[in-house]
Amino acid sequence: MGRSLFLLILITLIVEASGFAQPITPQPILPGKWIKSWLLCGPIPLKEPSDPAESYNHLVGFNTDYLVKAGGEQNPVIKAGDVVKYPKGSAKWKLYSSPDSIIDLAKSISKEAPVFAYAYAEILSNDTKVMLISIGTNDGGKLWVNGLNVWDYAQQRGCVPDDNMIPVLLKKGKNTLLLKVEQRGNRWEFCCRFLPYSVTTMMAKGDLFNISAGEDGEPSISSRFSTPVLQQIIHNLKIDISNAQNNQVFGDDRKSDFCSPALLPSRDYQLYHATLDARLSGGGIIWRKFSFFAGKRHNYELFLNGKSDYTIALGSNASESEKWAAKELQHWLKEISGAELPIQQLDQPYQGPQIVVGYNEVVKARTGAGTPSDPDESFRYCNSGSDILIYGGKMRGTMYGVMSYLENELGCRWYTPEVSVIPKRKELSFSWLDHSEKPGIRVRNDFYFEAFDPTWAAHNRMNGTLGFNESKPQIGGTENYWAVHTFYPLMPPEEFYASHPEYYSLIDGKRIYDHAQLCLTNPDVLKIIIERIKMRMRESPEYLIYDVSQNDWHNPCQCDKCQAIVKKEGAESGLIIWFVNQVAEAVEKEFPDKFIGTLAYQYTRTPPKTVRPHNNVVVRLCSIECCFAHDFKSCPQNKSFLEDLKHWSALAPHLYIWDYVVNFGHYVMPYPNFAVLQPNIQTLRDNNSIGIMEQAAYQSRGGEFSELKAYLISRLLWNPDCDVEKVISDFMFGYYGRAGKYIRQYFDLVQGRVTPQTHIHLGLSPEDPIFSDSFVSEAFQIFEAALKVADNDEIADRVNMASLPVLYLKCKRTPVLAKYDGSYARFCDIAKRNSVNNYAEAGEPHRLAFHKAVENAR
Repeated sequence: MGRSLFLLILITLIVEASGFAQPITPQPILPGKWIKSWLLCGPIPLKEPSDPAESYNHLVGFNTDYLVKAGGEQNPVIKAGDVVKYPKGSAKWKLYSSPDSIIDLAKSISKEAPVFAYAYAEILSNDTKVMLISIGTNDGGKLWVNGLNVWDYAQQRGCVPDDNMIPVLLKKGKNTLLLKVEQRGNRWEFCCRFLPYSVTTMMAKGDLFNISAGEDGEPSISSRFSTPVLQQIIHNLKIDISNAQNNQVFGDDRKSDFCSPALLPSRDYQLYHATLDARLSGGGIIWRKFSFFAGKRHNYELFLNGKSDYTIALGSNASESEKWAAKELQHWLKEISGAELPIQQLDQPYQGPQIVVGYNEVVKARTGAGTPSDPDESFRYCNSGSDILIYGGKMRGTMYGVMSYLENELGCRWYTPEVSVIPKRKELSFSWLDHSEKPGIRVRNDFYFEAFDPTWAAHNRMNGTLGFNESKPQIGGTENYWAVHTFYPLMPPEEFYASHPEYYSLIDGKRIYDHAQLCLTNPDVLKIIIERIKMRMRESPEYLIYDVSQNDWHNPCQCDKCQAIVKKEGAESGLIIWFVNQVAEAVEKEFPDKFIGTLAYQYTRTPPKTVRPHNNVVVRLCSIECCFAHDFKSCPQNKSFLEDLKHWSALAPHLYIWDYVVNFGHYVMPYPNFAVLQPNIQTLRDNNSIGIMEQAAYQSRGGEFSELKAYLISRLLWNPDCDVEKVISDFMFGYYGRAGKYIRQYFDLVQGRVTPQTHIHLGLSPEDPIFSDSFVSEAFQIFEAALKVADNDEIADRVNMASLPVLYLKCKRTPVLAKYDGSYARFCDIAKRNSVNNYAEAGEPHRLAFHKAVENAR
């Protein structure tokens, strides 16, 4: 009896041992097929974190390695029946085969939570190769392949097949998989399979390489791919890193150890640009360009509660515009913060942080930048530790850098000469500054009345003028263009016609001067023009370009000699360029840095066939005939101008544009051309225009949206690629406050009147089909709503000025009604209070005629 019992127990133990201590059978890889047989072990208890901030990490206890006695999670030796011990309990490994792709842990192990379970499998590969292991889990987990941790996800989620696809290197023969899956509640499951590896699939999931800095600021190359995988698929990795100024600071070509530090020369926190060029072992290239920050990050406090440790420092060779810019910086910083930063010389002792204004030895030593030329308008502002450096060319570059710093970093806006919007701040700190710009257009002439203020122009980086204001010179100087339509100013008929009628146009067999031009093939005319333009250049050296151009009407000379050149060149412009070239050649020795300008305007707009403008000739091309409802490229009515522009661009060494942005017959009337401003300026830039003049309402205030349009044009001439929508929205709410919402509504209403079939020119009339009585009525309702929310009387007056074009339009379309409902009286009041004296380019005669027509209407 006893012996029989002993044998029965022994046989039972042997059977149990043979059933639970068996190693798992390795499974061959079947790409795309789910792995259904696993050794499972669990549940092993976990704890919820006591700190809610830790809820994005694994549950407490999950990162503990419970397989230490079996070789550890990185090198496990596992058989069915093995026991895994944990505090206050244990769990056994058991074999589980699922009927489908999902391994249901709640069904096969436990419905407890929070817990985790291990899953282990062995697979056979017929070769050493890279494959994708695809997994989905509910909830988070970790995965080891051949002891290498290749995946770690710490948050709650649902099980989605192929949620993660990780490239892994498989050995020939047996490979081990160890998966660890959390259970935070609800369903508990996972699925896993192998898929063929392809670069296309992996790149769709994210970048191959990245560069990021650790807490010490040191950058390293990193990858989602494991080192063995990278060694298998990458032949070499070329690394190129440049700083914010596009100077290379690091380069390497790695054939191994791809993920290692990139040793940069500077420890300062700053922006870098990287190019990573990975050549694949199987052929092909994966190329990536991106930016990253590196360096030890510090916070520098510019001001706090009305106090600052900073000074503004100028070099001993600072220009007048740099000194003015330093005072502007001091003034606006005080407006913003209440702190008045002292201005001192760089060589004065000071131990605290500084804002260094202008290029000098300190800037050279800190940045390595070369000395900019005086007229260079490009600029840079950056930090060097706690110091801020702002520098550019002495004439205007540094000054523009200071204005840009105040705009970009502190939010200053100079919308009009009278309206500046300056934020109030208690504190401001920074970690990194590095910003540089250069002008998109060399000479920028914003020809609005509002833009003539020299301080506004300096704030908004406008540098071009038509004429020179000796009483109000612009700080930093300007690029001045002397006059236009100068044939008669240079050779007045009252001086020459009586004794020399041959100097003037031959029209229908008779020499005339009234609304005529000069006879440009007459050698005496050339001699007089040369003498007089030289005299002007000597007497007025402040100009860059001196004009020799046709009068503002037609009637070019029809004499045989003039017309022979016209016939040869196929255009009247051929005669003009032939003549102006001789003037330019005659002055260039005495004035090597000056230019002679002329017009390509109306009858001279078409370029000549063969004659080319001399190197010191500037051709000023005019767009006066164009449709301004649509941009130059999209409108059939602009096709001939675009062709002329392209030809002049190829022909002329210097092309200057005279463009038009208002309705000269009715300044004070809606004129929906905002949509063409940017594309037209971009087209002009792309055709090598060195200067652009945007002629507008230049005689007084009151042009339709003149404040906004002058401001937007200043942005576009400096940077033709700026974000126009952002500029307009910024202006609407900065200039009009709460009423800006409604002014923008009106703006969209009037700009929306343009359709593909709409064509507007400089003479848009109040009776044009683009306008209607319902449009006027809707606009009035919008302005009434805007006035109700105006922040104060000053902003209400700005709203009233914005409504002036609609009032004008109503007075022109329905004068009797305008008198009856008070619209005319309101127009007169707003115009008088705001000194709106010119309703059109015609000036006072037009203004008087307007009022007479309304007052006499019955």
